[in-house]
Amino acid sequence: MCGLCGELAKAPFRRSKKLVPKETFFLWLDSLRKKYKLIGPVKVGSQTVFKKLNSSKELFMEYESTMFSPGKLFIYKPKEDLLRFSINDEIAIDEIPPISEKQVIIGVHPCDTNAILYLDKIFLGAYKDPYYDVRRKNTIIISLNCTKVSLNCFCSSVGAGPFLKAEAGYDMLLTDFEDKYLIEIKSRRAEELFNIKGKRVGASELRLKSEKEKSLLSSFKKTINVEGLDELFMKNIEHPVWQYTAEERCLSCSNCVMVCPTCFCYDIVDETSMDLKTVRRFRHLDACQDIRFAEVYGGNFRQRRAARLRQFVSHKLNQTSQYGVLGTVGCGRCITWCPTGIDLTEIAKEIQKS
Repeated sequence: MCGLCGELAKAPFRRSKKLVPKETFFLWLDSLRKKYKLIGPVKVGSQTVFKKLNSSKELFMEYESTMFSPGKLFIYKPKEDLLRFSINDEIAIDEIPPISEKQVIIGVHPCDTNAILYLDKIFLGAYKDPYYDVRRKNTIIISLNCTKVSLNCFCSSVGAGPFLKAEAGYDMLLTDFEDKYLIEIKSRRAEELFNIKGKRVGASELRLKSEKEKSLLSSFKKTINVEGLDELFMKNIEHPVWQYTAEERCLSCSNCVMVCPTCFCYDIVDETSMDLKTVRRFRHLDACQDIRFAEVYGGNFRQRRAARLRQFVSHKLNQTSQYGVLGTVGCGRCITWCPTGIDLTEIAKEIQKS
């Protein structure tokens, strides 16, 4: 039987829901360490970071947000070697193959899950990025519905949270039920991997889940109406808010781009050794706020800081120009980690007044 026929012969996958004690769930996670690298949110000082786990006991699942999203740390790498050239009697080129290590990322919030789905559109679209493709296929994503709303979150305004609505692109979804997790299996590989029996989820559990979501939706401090922003930005290219914010507050430090979970631009660099015998080619994240970004002979097309700021904000809040979805997931990192507190939602509201 051919591989395709074998797939078709399988019983149809049915998404299941279970109520499982947290202790049981964490023991199951630890059992995966023999075959998978486990990655999850860990408390480090006053911050939470996604990092490799030695034990599920390190997990801090009650976190609000992190500086960097797990997708841009462990699926789309901030820096990655591509080639090495050796220059002796002749030039030898060694391609550096993608690493295919299997990994499980635990506790991915809805905004960051949606950010990974956005990166999928970029790197798995018409032209597949082999490095991203291999890591994505070898990554199991266990998402986690939020229990708190951060001060700068506006995910509810852009449909990216606080509870996950997407039905595909991740493997498992957790909802916190105090000493238990409501576990929703979203992929066949998760179904095959998660062999733990749990209490059947009924109408009362689903009602409680809905109540938890409604409670969170009422606690957002930051909201934005994104309807019609595409056209509005085009009509207000020279709106005073761009120049004022750029001159008075923007440092062009690129913090907003570096922490954004959906920013994907990169630059390719050749680094030559001191003896001129070897060359290392790598790619690393690039930032549209840097004056050298997309530089050509004669300089950058966006010499003015206001133009670069406008590029970032309009790209994040534009819904129709590129992939048919908003470029922001409303995580609020760009606001939180801006040294001067620039808020793209306030910029948009200022333009909406015009």
